[in-house]
Amino acid sequence: MNQHIYQLISFLLNYPTEEMIDILPEIEREIEEQSNSQITGNIKQFIQQSKEMSLDDWITHYIEHFDFGRLTNLYVTYLKLGEQRERGLELLKLKKYYEAHGFEVTDKELPDYLPVILEFCANVSVEASNELLSMHQQAIGEIHGKLQENNSYYSLLFDALFLYMEENGVTAVALEEA
Repeated sequence: MNQHIYQLISFLLNYPTEEMIDILPEIEREIEEQSNSQITGNIKQFIQQSKEMSLDDWITHYIEHFDFGRLTNLYVTYLKLGEQRERGLELLKLKKYYEAHGFEVTDKELPDYLPVILEFCANVSVEASNELLSMHQQAIGEIHGKLQENNSYYSLLFDALFLYMEENGVTAVALEEA
């Protein structure tokens, strides 16, 4: 199964730039090839809302939710572990997981940054991506819920992500310690 949607969502979750604005029409054309109209609709709606904002307003919205929002930042281990030492171990495990699947991680971004996770998922087998997404599904869901509570249109990307994860067979893994 083509996992290109993960790559598109990864790209759209990055910090807004002029270049991103220039690429939005191309993404709209690419998304047309998707068979799931709900996924397509969510991403198109996100793109439309982004295009209706000035770049400064888009950046402000992004910063408010992802840079300043403790509960909506895009680092999936942060919600559970914060700055605790255990988070460093989780980040190391994640980096080793990537390497074991032939995915090179740069030091530019932490391995638990959701766009990095989605880029990985776009470039590995469905089984490997499903395993990784299952492990972090709860944290991704919590970010999604907070974005919905805050009426952020970024929740549209998470709607599309969860639909796509479900379509690919991602199942929840029990994350709570006994």
